Amino acid sequence: MSTMGAEAVSASAASGLTAFTLFTYLIIPAVLLWIVQFRMSRKRLYELAEKLPGPEGLPLVGKGLEFLGTPHDIYTRVNLLAKDFEDKTIVKVWVGPRLLVFLKDPRDVEIILSSHVHIDKSPEYRFFKPWLGNGLLISTGEKWRAHRKLIAPTFHLNVLKSFLDLFNQNSRAVVEKMRKHNGETFDCHDYMSECTVEILLETAMGVNKKTQNQSGFEYAMAVMKMCHILHVRSTKLWLRPDFLFNLSSYSKDQVKLLDTIHSLTKRVLKKKKETYEKNKSAILNSIPIPSVGIKE
Repeated sequence: MSTMGAEAVSASAASGLTAFTLFTYLIIPAVLLWIVQFRMSRKRLYELAEKLPGPEGLPLVGKGLEFLGTPHDIYTRVNLLAKDFEDKTIVKVWVGPRLLVFLKDPRDVEIILSSHVHIDKSPEYRFFKPWLGNGLLISTGEKWRAHRKLIAPTFHLNVLKSFLDLFNQNSRAVVEKMRKHNGETFDCHDYMSECTVEILLETAMGVNKKTQNQSGFEYAMAVMKMCHILHVRSTKLWLRPDFLFNLSSYSKDQVKLLDTIHSLTKRVLKKKKETYEKNKSAILNSIPIPSVGIKE
C-alpha cells in the first residue's frame, strides 16, 4: 500500500514538474520576444534619448525609485537630482519605460506650448477628466482645435486689460490678509490659491465677492482640495489605477468636492443663460415692426 502511494506521489511530482517545465519553456521565450519587439518599436526613441544629458538609471526602472515616498521626499530628491544638471537647458529622466524630458529655456518651452501638432497630453491628465470632462485641457485632435479656436479670443490682450482693475483689487486684498505675518515665515499657498480662485470666479464666471457668499468660498476650498487629491494621486503609484483609487477615501472626497464645484458652475451657467434669454427678448421687443398696408 505504501509502495503504491509512493509511486503515485512520484508520478504526480513528475507530472507537475513536466507541466511546470513546459509552462516555463512557453512563457520565457514569449516574454523575451515581447521585450525585443518592444525595444525595436522604440528604437528611434532610444537613439534620440541617447543624445540628451541625464542621470543614469537602473535597468528596467530607470530613476523610478526617486519618485517613491511622500511628496516632500520626492521634491527633495528631485531637487538634489536637478542640481547635478543645473547647467543644462534640457535633461532626460527615465522612469521605468517612460522618458521624461525637462526643459529649462523658455524659448524651448514656447516651441512646445505654441505647437498645434504636438498636443497629446501626458497620461496623468486623465485624472482631470471627472472634473473637467473632455475640455481643452485634456482633449486632443480636432476637438482640441475646435475648443482652442473658440476660447482664443477671450485671451486677447484687450480683454485681459479690461480685468486689470479686478486683478489689482484682489492683489491688494491678499496683501492685506498676509500683513498679519509681517516679519515671520509663513506658507502663502492657501492665500494665493484663494486669490487665484476668486479672480477666476469673477473673470470667467462673473461671480463677484458680493454675490459669492458661502457658495463662492466653498467653491474655492473645493478647487484647492481637488488639486491636492490630483497631486497625491500623481505621486502615489497605487492610486493611479482607477479601480484602486475608487476604493480609497480620496475617491469619496472627490465625489463630494466635484458636486460642490459642478453645482456652482451649473448655477452660474443657468443664470447666464436666463440673462441672455431675457436680454434677447428685450431687444426683440424693442424693435419696431413696420405696418404693412394692403393695397386695394
